[in-house]
Amino acid sequence: MKTTTAELTHKNLVKKFHTLLSKYSIRNEDKLTILGTFGVDTSLNLSIDQLAQACDAIERTFGKKEDDELAKLDTMRKRLIASIFAWRASLGAPADMNLVKAIACRAAEVPEGYALSIRFNSIPEVKLQSLYNAFTHMKKDMGKVKQMTQEMIDKLTTLN
Repeated sequence: MKTTTAELTHKNLVKKFHTLLSKYSIRNEDKLTILGTFGVDTSLNLSIDQLAQACDAIERTFGKKEDDELAKLDTMRKRLIASIFAWRASLGAPADMNLVKAIACRAAEVPEGYALSIRFNSIPEVKLQSLYNAFTHMKKDMGKVKQMTQEMIDKLTTLN
């Protein structure tokens, strides 16, 4: 017996539907609610169009939340990188991306054993915020100390 294109499409959409349910940790009750909106109790009874609609609805509803969280973490990582670059510049020390990521990992106490990018990306949100604040304040403090030092030097040179 030969499988038709429509049967393959239906099979693939059923698989996608269940993959999305698993990916977004959708409970069985919620799955039954989704299926109930189409008047069925199993995904096998959905048409190709209904399966496509269900998959799109799941991705729109749950995928946006995941994308927002990833974007937020990405922004926080970039802010931390910028603050470490600025801190290094205030010290007059050169820096490159690998050094900055290594500094962040060391400050976050991320254990070694994985590639640097994996370690950097594993820093939790709370720690990213904390480190960003610490490096930003350090840079500001460093600038203030340099200014005070220069004022002291200027004062001493006018006295001599």
